[in-house]
Amino acid sequence: MRTMNKAVALLLLPMFLVSSPAFAQQARVVDASAMDQALAAKAESESAQRELVRRVLDRADVRAMAARMGLSVEQATSAVATLSGPELGTLAEHAQAAEAATLAGEANVVVISLTTLLLILIIVILLVQ
Repeated sequence: MRTMNKAVALLLLPMFLVSSPAFAQQARVVDASAMDQALAAKAESESAQRELVRRVLDRADVRAMAARMGLSVEQATSAVATLSGPELGTLAEHAQAAEAATLAGEANVVVISLTTLLLILIIVILLVQ
């Protein structure tokens, strides 16, 4: 009986050695280069959104409105670097609308856009503090 147990153990031993954890790993869903490309695209998108918000904050009408309201455009501009995710996306959407309205030259839309710009300034300053 003892020799039978040894024989079975000797037969099963190679099977256990061959089925190592390396063979049991699943294939990756996304390879490393695709992940790197996705991260680079996200970083580039956030960088473009930050630049859009900075460009709108740098406009003369925005600076004049901020000065009348006692807000610091410089503080808001420096705070844009700390934003990311949904906060940055929302501000970029508002900045895009303000920039599009200015390019279209529509007076009513510009008034709405200036209100939006004021909101952008206040939100950025509040997020930083």
